[in-house]
Parts: sequence; structure tokens; C-alpha cells
Amino acid sequence: MSTVLSPRPLGHAAPPAPWSRLLLPGAVLAVAWLIWESLSGQILGSGTATASRALLSVLAALALWFGVRLLDVLVWERLLPWRTGVRIPRLLRQLVAVLLGVVVLTVVLGKVWQLAVGPMLAATGAVGIVMGLALRNVLADFFSGIALNMEHPFRLDDFVLLHVRTRREPVAGFVREINWRSTTVLTPEDNLISVPNSVVAESTVENLSYPSPVYELELDVLLDWHLEPAVLEPVLTAAMLDAWLRGATSGDKPPKFRIVRLDGAGVTYRVVYLIDPRRKPKGPARHLLLSCLQTHLKHAGLRPVLEAQALAGAPLPPQRPMDPAREEDRLIALSQVAVLGALTADELRSLAAAVKVCRLAAGESVVRQGEPGRSMFVVAAGVLDVLQAGGADRPAQRVSTLSPGQFFGEMSLLTEAPRTASVNALSPALLYEVPPDHMEALLQARPALADALGAVAAERLQRDAAAAQALRALPPGRRGGLAEAVAAAMRRVFSA
Repeated sequence: MSTVLSPRPLGHAAPPAPWSRLLLPGAVLAVAWLIWESLSGQILGSGTATASRALLSVLAALALWFGVRLLDVLVWERLLPWRTGVRIPRLLRQLVAVLLGVVVLTVVLGKVWQLAVGPMLAATGAVGIVMGLALRNVLADFFSGIALNMEHPFRLDDFVLLHVRTRREPVAGFVREINWRSTTVLTPEDNLISVPNSVVAESTVENLSYPSPVYELELDVLLDWHLEPAVLEPVLTAAMLDAWLRGATSGDKPPKFRIVRLDGAGVTYRVVYLIDPRRKPKGPARHLLLSCLQTHLKHAGLRPVLEAQALAGAPLPPQRPMDPAREEDRLIALSQVAVLGALTADELRSLAAAVKVCRLAAGESVVRQGEPGRSMFVVAAGVLDVLQAGGADRPAQRVSTLSPGQFFGEMSLLTEAPRTASVNALSPALLYEVPPDHMEALLQARPALADALGAVAAERLQRDAAAAQALRALPPGRRGGLAEAVAAAMRRVFSA
């Protein structure tokens, strides 16, 4: 399923072209050098040593400016990222610039101005001790930042968990910047958190991007002892496939599951799945996986066992898998379809008695794009693939997947239009086919059902490539009325 997405950049304006950043300092340095070449003889001849020294100092400052900018463009932004594959943190670049500035300043003071640099450095050291005591927290952050850049527990754009002692939950997100005082982290909720470098240095750092950005998690599900593996495993297989297709897990295959414990409480199945935090963070990935698992278990008539109740010897409520041969089970399955909520209990029971049970093997097609057909299908179990032809020179494209509780084929049933997409089973599937004559009677008795189906059909039309043409055909200001137009077409068909 899965295409690994690169981390989103911050919403800053695009930087100027790399080499254009050298134009200004290079031009200013060239002009200053020309001025020096033209005036140096006059200045030296007049004996104005101070002016000569000042001009040399300016040249040294401009050369430093140009050199720092050249390092940025050539080394920090091109050569080292090309050789190492990572971006260079700003703190390291700033530290090198400061060291170069100190070297140039020392040379200018000693060679140009003929000053005694040793005593000045000693005096500066004494002042530095006083300033260090006053700014110890700032210095702690600064030197912690240097240590982080030397040790490399993480790099820019890595997804990390910072287990800070004073926080119950770790700070989680992408490392966006390491500056003088703090490390900036972009959370999965698109919030920027600035953590002092000294706090980062004291924290336990869990780097989820190294050595591989994809890592493995586990999830245990306790199910009823009396359920046969032949019943459970197709449901779990379909749930894992559904979660993988919806982006809950990473990798080139759906998650695997296996039995890890067998005791009086029940049978424990362990789901092993991969996640890539650059695509989907741990919390949302687990939520989507559990949602798919709940959907497939619920529509199969199953639920996890309460382990404490089982171990305490309390009577467990019986679990019986759904049997499509039983009208009562078909009624339960149809009552879980949201669009059929407008029907009364008697109408649902009549529909449950009229539907036809269809079983599909994995890879089998139930409808094909462009073919005629007037049946609507409700998915009771399994996962199905909805494909649209991409043209003569392009393969069919997946536009959606269907899982238990969803339906398809409503457009052909209600408007007599050809099938707008092909639907194939990705796993063994169970469908309920709704006959058109029975739906006609329901639509005549329940106009609200046509409105509900029209809204769903309009949404699917907008999803498809043909939706653009349908929308352009509507008068200006009426594009929001596509659902009403579809519902009107339904009523015209059934009133003919």
C-alpha cells in the first residue's frame, strides 16, 4: 500500500537560489578591494596609518562575511549533505562561523593594529568567568547543543521520542532544528515544541528513524475459546488487509497474526504490524488498526473476551458467528448499514428475507465497469476493491475499498446506468444482493431512502473522474445539488 512520505517541511517561504546568496557579499568585497587598491598608495604615502588599518579591518570583515556565506552554500548545504545524506544543523554552522570570527578578529588586532593579544585574552577570560556564572543555564543549553551535534543521537528530520523526566508522556515528533539554546520538534499534531538542549541531553532519546524508520509493534486480542480457527482466521485476515489498505500499517504486506497463548481465559491472538511514523504516527495507526478489527469482528458477530471475567469463573455470554443462512442474522447485518436506517423494523425484516446471499473467493469479480446491472450489494464480510479503468494505455486505478457494513451498486439499481466501476474481492467475501423489485417497493414507501442513497451516490460520483463532467453540466450555483439530481433520477426510474 504504502508509499513512504517524506516529512512535511515547515511553512516558510522558499529560500533564494544558493549561488545568488554569494552575489551581495562578493560584490561588496570586490568594491572594497578595488577601493583599497586605488587608495592604498595615497593613504600609505600620507602617513595615515590609522585609515590604512581601518580599511584593512573592513576588508577582513568583508572577507569573513563572504567566507561564511561560501561555507554555507558550498559545504553545509551541498557537499556535506551529498556525502552524508543528512542536513547539517544550524548550531554547528553558527559555531564554525563564530570560531572563524574569533580567529579573524585575533589576527586583525595582532597583525593590523599591533596590539598585545595575550593580555586582552586574559582579561576576556576573567570577564567570561563572571558572565558564565550569570548565564550558566544558557551556557548549559549551548554546550548541550554542541554535545548533541557531536554524539548524533538524532539528526534533522528524524522522528524521536524524548522521555523527559518531568513529563508523563514523551515529546514525540520530527526534529526540525537544533539551535543555540533549544531543539525544535514538530509534533504529529502540527505543533512546534522547543525543548531546551540541556533538557534533551538529560532525557532518554528514542530515535524511531534509525537504523530504519519502520519499526514493529504488537497487539494482543483475546477471543472465545470455543470459536473455531476456520471461523476466526478469515475475519482476522480481512481486518488486517483492510487496515493495511487504509494506511494503518506500513510494509509491502498486511500485518500477520498468530496464536501466542491458550488458557482458560480464551485464545490470545497476537497481531504484529509495522508503522512508519513519517506516514502515520503510532497513536493514529493503532487507532485505525483497532477500528478495522472492531468493524470486522462486530459484523461477524464476534467480540473480544473479558479476561478478568473469564479467569474469575463468571459465566461468559455465548458467542455465535453470524450465519447468513439465518434470516435473523441477515437482519442484524442489514440493520448495521447506516443508509438503511430510514426503514422500519418490519421493512428491514422483509428486506432480510428477500436478499440473496453471494459468496466470493479472493480475486473474484462481482461487477464489471460498463456492464448493465440493477442489483445493489451489501458487504457482510471481507474486503473488496473498487477499480476504475484508466484508459487504453493505463491500468485500472483503485478508487476505494469496501469493508463490512458498506454497500455498492446503488447507481445501477436506481438509475439503470451501467456499472461505473469494477468491484473485486481482495479476500473471501460475503455479500447480500438486494433485488431491484424489492428496492422499488421500499423507495415508493420511503422517499427518504432515495434521498439518502442519492447523497451517497453523489459523493461517489464526485470521487470518480466522471464527477467533474457531471458537476460542469449543472447550472452555476447548483453544484451542491448533485445529490438531489441523483435522487430525482431514481424517482423517475421507479415512477416509470
